[in-house]
Amino acid sequence: MRWPRARRLRRSAPRAFVILVFWALVLWLFLPYDSALLLWARFVVQSFLSLFRSPAAGQDWLAKPPKFPVDFADDVALILKTGYGTQLRVPAQLDALAPQMDGERYRNVIVIGDFATEFRHNGVQVVVHDVVAPVAQHESFMGKPGYERVLKYEKLADAIKSGKEEEAQEIGKGAGWEIDAMKFIPGLDLAYRQMPGRKWYIVLDDDTYILQPAVRTLLEQLDPTQPAYLGNAVGDFKGRFAHGGSAIILSWAAMSKLFDRHRHLIPTALTDSLTETWGDKLVATTFMRVGVYLDERYSYLFNGERPSITRIHASRFCSPILSFHGLAQPSQMEEVGRKFKHIDSLVSWGQLWKLYGQPEFGEFANDPVRAGEDHVGRTDEWTTTKTGVKSAEACLRICNRHDRKCLAWTWDATARACHISPWIVIGARSPGKYSGLNVPRLEALVMECTK
Repeated sequence: MRWPRARRLRRSAPRAFVILVFWALVLWLFLPYDSALLLWARFVVQSFLSLFRSPAAGQDWLAKPPKFPVDFADDVALILKTGYGTQLRVPAQLDALAPQMDGERYRNVIVIGDFATEFRHNGVQVVVHDVVAPVAQHESFMGKPGYERVLKYEKLADAIKSGKEEEAQEIGKGAGWEIDAMKFIPGLDLAYRQMPGRKWYIVLDDDTYILQPAVRTLLEQLDPTQPAYLGNAVGDFKGRFAHGGSAIILSWAAMSKLFDRHRHLIPTALTDSLTETWGDKLVATTFMRVGVYLDERYSYLFNGERPSITRIHASRFCSPILSFHGLAQPSQMEEVGRKFKHIDSLVSWGQLWKLYGQPEFGEFANDPVRAGEDHVGRTDEWTTTKTGVKSAEACLRICNRHDRKCLAWTWDATARACHISPWIVIGARSPGKYSGLNVPRLEALVMECTK
């Protein structure tokens, strides 16, 4: 009785597949690019494919010769995004990135913000472009939802014009993040017009640093004449976007598709900037409307933390690291610049450990407990916490029992809590805490990187 049913299933399988492909094509061809249904389908497919794709498996491109050579000075536009309240970060960022000069200007840098000014730095004239002013002047925004954001910008502009420094700083701190959302689209538009023909456009917060060898190695494998949008993926299926602090990369083709062929969509994006909480998400939702989606294959290269709190996962241990974020103090940016700007080779996530003066992993085998250290860092849903743990040695044993979940452990003596994490961080001095590592797994990862 079962054989006829099996034969019917085999006969119907090709028909079901054809129907599935047909409806997939219908969805793709007739739904808007930013349709929730289409975005959900893309998210499901990408999530499924990611199960079979690991960072280590996808790194064969590192050994390949460049397909599309990139000269940073001539082929890449760096868009530095600042604000009135954080403008003092810009000189330190310029020093750290060390962009090439062309006479009295930087060849590949444009600085955008919510105010306009000029200053000289290292003999170079630096112009900060107020990209919010043209947006605020749109009369069509009057009375629309979110217009209060325009009023906050105008209040900031009036305080700056009147020389009320303290008031301007206060407004910048209180409303700066709202005004920030209004910078992205006009800032990209300005960069595209002022630096036309660049192969790649990179948006950086003023507390973000990029490791140029890693950026160049990645971009030299990608065709800039094809639409590309790269970054550290965050958000749900309705708006997967590149985290702005980790750096946002757009190809020439992606920029051209929006700012040349679909300029009629820009007013909508500017209107959305009045209510969108996150400007980096607005970049994604705007480019979605022209069929450019975030490519998540390279998300593992991007980093949204300072070096000391960067989470070094096993899956990324041998991969190049492309960015740092959260360098809010000029001294932090300067320190990172001194350490990395003269390194011409790729730096892996795992190499951060030694670059920041941490002991060899093997030393933890003989002396497994470090007093006053914390190599787990901030706890969240990915960490495991056990309470009522009486000693650091007991915490170490917990880590050993959860070998696949634990790369680092920290015992909080005050709380009698043991935290284990699937990553390690360099960390900082932490009185009252004791920390250690999963030495066998880390030494195995080091060996894996040398293959």
